[in-house]
Amino acid sequence: MKKSPFFALITLVSIIFSSYPAYGATVFYANGAFTKNGIEWCEENKPLYDLLGDKFFEHHNHSIESRVCANLIEHPLWSYPGPDRVEKLIEQSRYFSELEIAESQEEAKVGVVDPTPAQIPGNNTEEKIEEEQVEETLKQTEVQEVNEDGGGCLIATAAFGSELSTQVQMLREVRDTQIMNTQVGAMFLSGFNQFYYSFSPTIADMERDNPVFKEFVKLGITPMISSLSIMSAADSEQEIIAYGIGVILLNIGMYFVAPTFVILRLKEFLKEKRMKTSS
Repeated sequence: MKKSPFFALITLVSIIFSSYPAYGATVFYANGAFTKNGIEWCEENKPLYDLLGDKFFEHHNHSIESRVCANLIEHPLWSYPGPDRVEKLIEQSRYFSELEIAESQEEAKVGVVDPTPAQIPGNNTEEKIEEEQVEETLKQTEVQEVNEDGGGCLIATAAFGSELSTQVQMLREVRDTQIMNTQVGAMFLSGFNQFYYSFSPTIADMERDNPVFKEFVKLGITPMISSLSIMSAADSEQEIIAYGIGVILLNIGMYFVAPTFVILRLKEFLKEKRMKTSS
């Protein structure tokens, strides 16, 4: 029987998924599981997932990262307060990735693709034990809800050393209580994240590997972070938009206009000095 082009496409997708752990390494995903940057990416995207629901997967082109991320957010480990939280989430992401690969192989057989996350088997004994352990830990521990509304900026977190730093907490508060609470702000942040995540994981890794570069980045982003604190004064959507435009213009002035002006004045000064010397 002649196979349709659609069936061939499904088979190709299945092959890609099945080889992903070996050949699909990225800054977010490697060796069949999320990296530390992948977990931070997931934390950053939690507010967007909460806002968009199933459209979140469409926004990320139904990538395996987005589907694994959704399962992690819905898992009890997401609220786990222990110091090994990231390591546990990374290992759990490996299990969810295996579910995605297995589901894609089954879908290839029938020629139907389900773009939402793979269903977690209800009779998985190890999974139930893990969930019970996490829930018991949550009952016995005073949990600081630092991860409830998403993590901080990858670059700022690496620069200031912790998601609990004042600067990262302020960024999170502005994002979640101001920007994400408006339709325009959520749309802007969604588009901005596409650009931001194209380079931020690399810079964050460089900061962790090079203390000098880390201090240089910290010095460079501190004025921008300070300017964003202005957003906390906005009370309405109109004010948030107005303040947001003002903050953008202020940062353009600080990082582009002012340095350009200084360079031009310096060149003019040096030129005049050379003319006086030659005369």
